[in-house]
Amino acid sequence: MDLSKIGGNIKKARKNKKLTQQELADKIGKTESSIRKYEKGLVQVPTDVLQQIADVLDVKLSELMGWDEFDKRFNSNEEVSKEVKLIENVKSCFGEQAKNLLEDFTSLNEVGQSKALDYVSDLVEQEKYRKPNE
Repeated sequence: MDLSKIGGNIKKARKNKKLTQQELADKIGKTESSIRKYEKGLVQVPTDVLQQIADVLDVKLSELMGWDEFDKRFNSNEEVSKEVKLIENVKSCFGEQAKNLLEDFTSLNEVGQSKALDYVSDLVEQEKYRKPNE
C-alpha cells in the first residue's frame, strides 16, 4: 500500500470538498497533526479512519486507496455491480454476519448452495439453534 499515494488522494479529495485539515480532523475526531501525517504519507491510516474520511469527503474508499481503475472496471460490469449493491444492502439491514453468509453462499457452486440450504434447514429445525419467539 503506497502511503504517499493514499495521502495525496486524501488531500485532493479534502481540497475538492473545500475543507481545511483542521475541519476534516474535527469531523472525524482526529487532530490536525494526524491529518497532516496521513496526507504526507508519514503514517498508515487505519482502515476505519480511512472509511470515515471517505464518508466525510463524499468519495469512495477505493478512490482514496487509488483503486480508481479497478473500481471503474468493476462498476462497469452491471451484473457484478448489482450483486455488490445487494450484498451491501443485506449488510445494512441485517449486519456483517448476514453479509458474510451471503458472500460465502454466492461463492458456492449449485451443489454447494444446495447442501448449504440443507444444513441451514436442519439447524432451523433444532430448537437449540433458533432464536426465542418474541
